[in-house]
Amino acid sequence: MHSDQIVPIVTTTKMRESRAFYLDVLGLQLSFDHDHYLGVRAGDKGSPELGFMRPDADSPDPFAGKGITFAIRVKDADRECERLRQLGVPILLEPTDMAWGSRAFLIQDPNGVMVFVSHPIPVAVEYQACLR
Repeated sequence: MHSDQIVPIVTTTKMRESRAFYLDVLGLQLSFDHDHYLGVRAGDKGSPELGFMRPDADSPDPFAGKGITFAIRVKDADRECERLRQLGVPILLEPTDMAWGSRAFLIQDPNGVMVFVSHPIPVAVEYQACLR
């Protein structure tokens, strides 16, 4: 299959909270705004997107709050962590160097989705062969 876009969509009853978290707290941009569907993106049109939709006939069950992580790359994870801390966002994992090439911290969105925020660092020798 060839595709030019993949958009993870979380089915949720927490649209207002999701909108506030991703737009006001994380600072992503609005790509689609409707009572039934919220689209946010990481930058200009064509940038990576996330979607949130109310339960309906096609997807009747809201996300149960476990088993999904969104990874968001930023320029400086330490600075972003401190900014979010000042806003009162609970930090679940403090900024940590990961051997696979990320300095990252972990937060959680209103739906229970884990959000892994990182910036690149050098990859440890044991992970270099994994890079493609």
